[in-house]
Amino acid sequence: MNSILQNPELPKWIIEKQLFSDNLREPLFFISKLVAFRSMGLTAIYVRVSTTKQSNDRQLEECQKEVEGEHEIYADIGSGSKPNRDDIQRLIEDIEAGEVDRVVCWEISRIGRKLSFVSQFIDLCTEEGVELDTVNDMFPGIRPGNDIFDNMINQLMAWMMEFEREMIRERVQSGVNKAIDEGKWVGRPPYGFTTNDDGYLQIKSEDYLAMQQAVERVVLTDESVNSTATAFSVPTSSLHTIVNDENKTELYLYGAHDDRRLAHAVDEGDIGQKGELNRLKNRLSDLEDSVQR
Repeated sequence: MNSILQNPELPKWIIEKQLFSDNLREPLFFISKLVAFRSMGLTAIYVRVSTTKQSNDRQLEECQKEVEGEHEIYADIGSGSKPNRDDIQRLIEDIEAGEVDRVVCWEISRIGRKLSFVSQFIDLCTEEGVELDTVNDMFPGIRPGNDIFDNMINQLMAWMMEFEREMIRERVQSGVNKAIDEGKWVGRPPYGFTTNDDGYLQIKSEDYLAMQQAVERVVLTDESVNSTATAFSVPTSSLHTIVNDENKTELYLYGAHDDRRLAHAVDEGDIGQKGELNRLKNRLSDLEDSVQR
């Protein structure tokens, strides 16, 4: 048994945790102690979403299906490109302290979006004898005792998945740019607008005119945004954004905008001349023309 204890290839976590004592004589006793010690290790579930508008519920639910017994949840909100997230750093510290036995996450991309950081995390798990499993991608996972070749394969897989995500992102962005070049609207339309089946903007007359009247009320009077929004049944947040943005204000008052797609939709809707301020602007323009004549 002493020859086993002197084996330089023993994982570091066995030696550092002082698993052995002078009473360890029988191999079966040693194995039982080894298994018992490892079963005491903590399973960590790591989840991450990029913004507060996203939910980590699905990630957490799927990861918990892969875990038996007690576990610790580490959860971050933030970009995967930034390694200084609170709970990923807490997880790293717990791994280094020997308090974590296994890490489970939704995808390896949840750990990080930068290959350099993911590689460092893989190295850490390998060095500390910590299992690393994912539930929704092709990452092969890490097991205690993996050799250098296994580690290289894991890092290669992480790189391939990062490369694939980047290619998908570029294809999506290319499609978005193409749609914009064709005059289509990408994303959520402004209040009072919608898109047709082909992706082009169209006016929702009732909503647009209600917002137009609300904007006029705020601009021409001292009435508050909140009371005006209630009076015209328009979203308070949208009205507040519009009246504090000169370009957006002109869109609803005069049907004018730097974005030709918005201006074209107003022109096609044939309602750009119905606002009180717009009629006043047109009358002033007519007066100026008559004076010049």
